Amino acid sequence: MNCGRRHTRAGRLVSGGVLAVVMATLSGASVPSAGAAGPTDYGPAHCGLPGPAGRFADATGSATLTVTHVSDTCLRTYALHSSVSGERTFSESADRPTLRSGSVLLDGLYAMAHTEAKQNRADEVSDGSYNDGKPIRCPGGCYTTGKSWTYVWTRDVSYSADLGLTAADPERMRNTLAFKLSDRRDGTGGTQIIQDTGTGGSYPSSTDRVVWALGASEILDWLPDGKREKFAATAFDAVRNTIEHDRRVVYDRADGLYKGEHSFLDWREQSYPDWTKDDVATIATSRSLSTNVVHWAAIDAAARLAGGAGDAASAAKYRGWADRLAAAIRTKFWLPKRGQFSQMLTTELDTAPADRYDALGTSLAVLTGVATPQQARQAVAHYPQTPYGPSVLWPQQQGVPSYHNNGIWPFATAYMMRAAAKTGNAAVADLQARSLVRGAALFGTNKENINVLDGGTKTEINSDRQLWSISGMLSMVQQSIFGIDARPDGLHVKPFLPAQLRDTYFHGSDHATLQNLNYRGHKLDIALKLPKDEGAQQGERAGRPARHGAYQVMSLKLNGKRLPVGAALTEQMLANSDTTKLDVVLGPPHAGSGAPAPRPVDTGSKEALYGPSTPTVRSVEPKAGRLRLSVDIGDENPAEVTMDVLRDGHVLAENQPVTAGRRTWTDRSSTDLKDVSHCYSVRLRYTSSGNTSQHAKPRCYRGPHDDRVTKITAEHFDVTGGHRATGKHGVYYADWGTAAGDGITARLTPSADGDYLFQADAAVDGPVNTGVASGMKMLRVYDDTTGNLVTSHVIAMPNTGSGNTVRGSTYAKARLRKGTTYRVELVQDPLAVNMSYFSANARYNDTRTGPSNYSDVYALRAILQRRRDLAGTS
Repeated sequence: MNCGRRHTRAGRLVSGGVLAVVMATLSGASVPSAGAAGPTDYGPAHCGLPGPAGRFADATGSATLTVTHVSDTCLRTYALHSSVSGERTFSESADRPTLRSGSVLLDGLYAMAHTEAKQNRADEVSDGSYNDGKPIRCPGGCYTTGKSWTYVWTRDVSYSADLGLTAADPERMRNTLAFKLSDRRDGTGGTQIIQDTGTGGSYPSSTDRVVWALGASEILDWLPDGKREKFAATAFDAVRNTIEHDRRVVYDRADGLYKGEHSFLDWREQSYPDWTKDDVATIATSRSLSTNVVHWAAIDAAARLAGGAGDAASAAKYRGWADRLAAAIRTKFWLPKRGQFSQMLTTELDTAPADRYDALGTSLAVLTGVATPQQARQAVAHYPQTPYGPSVLWPQQQGVPSYHNNGIWPFATAYMMRAAAKTGNAAVADLQARSLVRGAALFGTNKENINVLDGGTKTEINSDRQLWSISGMLSMVQQSIFGIDARPDGLHVKPFLPAQLRDTYFHGSDHATLQNLNYRGHKLDIALKLPKDEGAQQGERAGRPARHGAYQVMSLKLNGKRLPVGAALTEQMLANSDTTKLDVVLGPPHAGSGAPAPRPVDTGSKEALYGPSTPTVRSVEPKAGRLRLSVDIGDENPAEVTMDVLRDGHVLAENQPVTAGRRTWTDRSSTDLKDVSHCYSVRLRYTSSGNTSQHAKPRCYRGPHDDRVTKITAEHFDVTGGHRATGKHGVYYADWGTAAGDGITARLTPSADGDYLFQADAAVDGPVNTGVASGMKMLRVYDDTTGNLVTSHVIAMPNTGSGNTVRGSTYAKARLRKGTTYRVELVQDPLAVNMSYFSANARYNDTRTGPSNYSDVYALRAILQRRRDLAGTS
């Protein structure tokens, strides 16, 4: 898909003294403009003066926000002048909340977010891949994804709903999420959430569609009585069907995790090792932090929805699933030496956690409570920051252009700010706020992403008014600063305002008010009463802010009546007046929230910003009764890196010395090489920064001459459906796999007892970066004599980019006996369905005529991983 780029033009600054501009450059503060207008220029006297012009400036540019008009109802019109993006104007509206913080900068950027959200409203949506680009009606009206993305994408709108956008219009948000549900095309019902994008044909290589439940949960907490119940029933049906399906298709009972690509980071060259670029089945077998956390969120939602529906048995079952998944995430992804969660377990043959992190997954683990309190505090406090904000991945990859790599995404920054608030880390929250303010002010819109290297917007793809970036700005104000948290029991308000943020943007103001918030059909104004600003003034005289930490909530008053701190506001409490006012009195900053923020990484230093390039394991061979690896470190300087050796999902050795080009390393503990097919990977580490490379492609020892691999080629298949053909890779069956009766049968007799991996070699003629029709089949293994089922598992044969490119599928595991003949079948099954089987994709250009599940299958493989003595076992 192409994305238009916005042309920028220079804009002049509104008048202000040279000293004021310098101070703004140093601090990003709002400063008065020269010749401030009198009261008669700003509407009725009761509206008050808007205050001085708001300014932001740093070494990359400057921006000024002024109020140009105030209506009779006190709604403002703003003018934004940016040296980077030029000029624009926008106005507040009566049907959206307004911010009055004493900072024209913050007030205006909040108003701009609401303006852009309205610009993204649509009754019809469109995308070139659907309906030949012609509009598709969205019942009740939807939000589109951005200026350059006029369709509705599951993950974008779900994260937008979970951030700040639901509060603006919960019913449109509900309609938008409802658009991403679909029954099956065969009329059997079974509503599920649609995976509409991802690698190699999307599902099951990408499985983060379950993030829908995160957005739906937020919507349910904002919908009023009478509208909530119906959507709750719809949500429960869709979420339950989806998690039950995923449990049987992408859940690994051995490690307790879900497989599938990162959530949102779905451009494989940007976030995975380079060797996965074309062999995307490896990505389908990865376990990523972010995707596992959103699977947890979906299961958690199902447990709560089941309880609300009176289904106690389902509620208990799903709560057990959620608890076990949370425990697995805490154990499998946590890097205790780093105090961080790993970004991913790279692939099936290398499940050691990568020594790399991602901002979204980390924040979601904190916010959901999946992280333990200690893990949460450490992960937030030590996540690397750059001068322009937190990169969504750490460290960066060399030779990869800016997008996810070398990228800051405002919606992920907003999640990090929320995580900082939850852990009481004022310094990190302040850094995230500065990043969000900078991006919106300088670029005059809520951009999709920002380049880490220069703070600009030159990345591979970028869009104005990106929906989740808009939501991130709303979240900064609503969920973080004002601490607004809608829950099933009511609206909770627990502000988290860092003293440094106040000093920077609205020092001198003794209050901040969020007016006209619509909570379940009731109007609410929330006023933060701030302590005297003496500390900031002293800090100014000293040339730096004097205070750290976040202000503490001292008391709550609802229409003048005192409430317990932490009390929930219910619909009944808000029903007795046209507009209810909540006063929140804040006390001095709490010392415990004043921990220093991480020092920004020097983005000009290669070793500080990047990990080493990915090394290669050239071979694994026996030598004197041990396994010897041949490793190539590429162009890295051996004096600057060390090597970690990984075996079968564990770190075997750390900080091993390396030599230029190739070197060998012997696994002294591999005395079991005759019985175990060990799989090895390596990674490099910069000694100066500790940044690590991606993991090398795993290489396994599978016996002399690979004699532990049994390969059954297509000449020996019994096949129903398709037709036999011959190509440069040998015999295969073409046009096979979509008809109901299509199937392949093969037989093998193992020469050893043990644990085996089954895999199909196939070509699937579809793009490796998109699509909705990944090849999927149920693989079943039977004892051919008794007919007993040994194993049954869905395998994925993702798109390979061409019918001439043959790749291995994902794996199915089985325990087999030597001398026993087994029947292996690849068959259709209601579980082995890709997204083309759902009605939503009857409009997808490539699958209009019906579901597509074609794979050209060349061979089946049975790979002995570990010998076991199965004598006497049944």
